[in-house]
Amino acid sequence: MLGVLFAILSAVSFGFSNITARRGVVGSSASYGLYITVTIGVPLFLIAAIAFGQLLDTFDLPVDALILLSAAGILHFLVGRYCNYRCIDAIGANRSQPIQMTNTVYSVIVAVWLLGETLNWLMGVGIALIMVGPLLMVDRRRQPAPAAPVAQGGGATSAAAVAAAKPNAATSPRYAEGYTFGLLSATAYGTSPIMIRYALQDTDLAIAGGLVAYTAATAVLLGSLVIPGRLRDLRGFDVRVVPLFLASAFAVFLAQLFRFLALAIAPVTVVTPLTRLSIVVTPTLSFIFNRHLESFSPRVLSGIALSVAGVVLLAVGIA
Repeated sequence: MLGVLFAILSAVSFGFSNITARRGVVGSSASYGLYITVTIGVPLFLIAAIAFGQLLDTFDLPVDALILLSAAGILHFLVGRYCNYRCIDAIGANRSQPIQMTNTVYSVIVAVWLLGETLNWLMGVGIALIMVGPLLMVDRRRQPAPAAPVAQGGGATSAAAVAAAKPNAATSPRYAEGYTFGLLSATAYGTSPIMIRYALQDTDLAIAGGLVAYTAATAVLLGSLVIPGRLRDLRGFDVRVVPLFLASAFAVFLAQLFRFLALAIAPVTVVTPLTRLSIVVTPTLSFIFNRHLESFSPRVLSGIALSVAGVVLLAVGIA
């Protein structure tokens, strides 16, 4: 059951990451957020590897595992995260979550097919409820336009206040862009757990694996700086969004840390559905912190109820 706990903690951390990234992309771009959140992940995982005594153990991983972890890092942290940020920017964090849930079915099917993992009927019903619940949260109704921010004491307004005052996904959703990048993100996020599980099974080197994945993604990302004009474009973004992306980076670090720990000791068919409980955390935190940036509906309550019921059935099925 320790794998279940790690997966749930990962879901909570992903929720915090989503709401901070939501504010960040309103004031900048997906690319800018990618450079901050991915590169900061390397020192964070390095510290974790040292703290858990797994830094030197990284070299004990076989070559094929290193290749798989590197590929998973590039696919997840670069492709998946970029597409996720584009999706959140276009339609908001709340609407993006049901689309992300499609990776659950993808991961489970591939895990059963390639890894030989088993799925009983009770777990199947639980996974179905976890997926159907978030679909009820889709709400096409437009929210009232947010009020313009007022600077206090004549000073500059915060990045969050500026973001809330702009036309955003709550008032002007871009559905075609959001759903396209959401599905691309879900595909990337659904594939990477299979690669991670295959590379780390029968090992206890989850943190070392995370360090390898983040390092590979960062190397590719930093290599892209040689593209003409890339540095100039990055220097043109609003520095007020940096704290938001740093907070998102730390939250997603915790999420990935717990996720790698879960995948190292639990089946993909268990970990993937549970990490998607961020569908419950994200709207809750969005209502508290990003109310003017998101769209809300009474159907959210029904979606949460079904998701919770699915988790209960999934846990019973595991037991």
